[in-house]
Amino acid sequence: MKHSRSAERGASAVEMAMVAPFLLLLLLGIIEFGFVFGQYNEVRHSAREGARYAAVGNPDRTGDGNITSADVIDAVCDTLNLTGATVEITTTISGSGEIGDEATLEVELDIESLSGAPIISNFVPSDLSNTATFRLEQDAEWSAFNTTNACP
Repeated sequence: MKHSRSAERGASAVEMAMVAPFLLLLLLGIIEFGFVFGQYNEVRHSAREGARYAAVGNPDRTGDGNITSADVIDAVCDTLNLTGATVEITTTISGSGEIGDEATLEVELDIESLSGAPIISNFVPSDLSNTATFRLEQDAEWSAFNTTNACP
C-alpha cells in the first residue's frame, strides 16, 4: 500500500496545472462579460437620456435660449459617464421637426477588451450601440446630425 501512494505523489499538482488555465480563462471571461454589460447599460441609458432631451429640451444647457445639436451631444456625454470615450451620435428627424414628428437618436461607443487576452477579445464586440426613437414634444431647434465625439 505504501508503494502505490508514492507512485501517485504529485498527481494532484499535475492535474491542477492542467485545469488552472481553463479556470483562469473562465474567470477572465466572466469579468469581461460584466465589463461589457456595464458599458452597454451606459450606452442604452445615454441614448434614452439624449432622446428625452432632444424631445423636450428642458433645461437649455448653454443658457442661450436655443436647444442646439451641441446641447443634445452634451446631454448624451454627460449621461455616459465614461471619460474620454469615443462616441458616435446620430440623429434623424422624419418630417420637418415639428411637434409630433418622430425622430431617432443612435449612440455608438467604441470599446476595448478589459483583459486584453486574445482568446477573450475575439468574443467581445468592438462597439456597442443603441437607438432610441421618440416623438418631438416641441419644435426641434436642433437639426439632424452625425458626429463622432470624444466625451470629456
